[in-house]
Amino acid sequence: MGWFDFLKRKSCAEPPLDPGATLEALLGQAAADPAYRPEFYRRLLLEELVVITDENPATLVPGTSIADGSTTMRIFCWEDGRIPVFTTPDRIFDGEVIKHRVAYAQMKGRALFETLPGATLVLNPYSASGKELLPDEVVRILAGTVLDTGQTLVAQPAAQVLLGHPAVYPTEMVRALARLLAQQPRVVAAYLGWIHDPAGPVPPHYIFCLDVEGEMTAIAKETGFVAQQFLDKGALVDIVQADKSSLTDYFRSTKPFYER
Repeated sequence: MGWFDFLKRKSCAEPPLDPGATLEALLGQAAADPAYRPEFYRRLLLEELVVITDENPATLVPGTSIADGSTTMRIFCWEDGRIPVFTTPDRIFDGEVIKHRVAYAQMKGRALFETLPGATLVLNPYSASGKELLPDEVVRILAGTVLDTGQTLVAQPAAQVLLGHPAVYPTEMVRALARLLAQQPRVVAAYLGWIHDPAGPVPPHYIFCLDVEGEMTAIAKETGFVAQQFLDKGALVDIVQADKSSLTDYFRSTKPFYER
């Protein structure tokens, strides 16, 4: 299973990220557009998630949360061991798969993930947009490494390189990256190129130059992650920072694909 196995809608222009969007709305945006997946992963740890419990719902007021991170409880799972998780209690009843009253618990995403090590979780399984969270992915979400692709190079290229424009312009990837960078107020501009070091072992690949105010490590990680959603497995991308790379003059002579 890939990063996102969702019912995906196709759109020529996705709306900008709403800073006040609910996790549920962000899940739908992330399903359709890789530009919103870094923010989805960040919010997933911070927001409250809902699980069905084996408590007696007859003893509960509808909508009552019965547990916090320190409460002992029995969490409902399917026969295959996977655990359904929901962004809100209302999502439990989507599709009318569950028609009877159930008890549930609400916990912050981080606390829930730490409570269920090794479990496979399925977020909003009965809704139009959902996501399976495999154990390894949950570990990486908790560790803050879920955006690490291992295919992003943030380094000074060799002195003798061939630099130019890609023969086929990656329109969809660039549009998604523009939407991602629009979420980052410190990004002034972003440029795209195609780089090859004839003396090196790395094949020709995309290179991005980011004009960022201040340190860019986190922004570069998100940029590389979103770019990888549009590339073949194992493909590399290079990312350099404007004014800290010998290639800056070249990029500033080209048109940026994003400007603040």
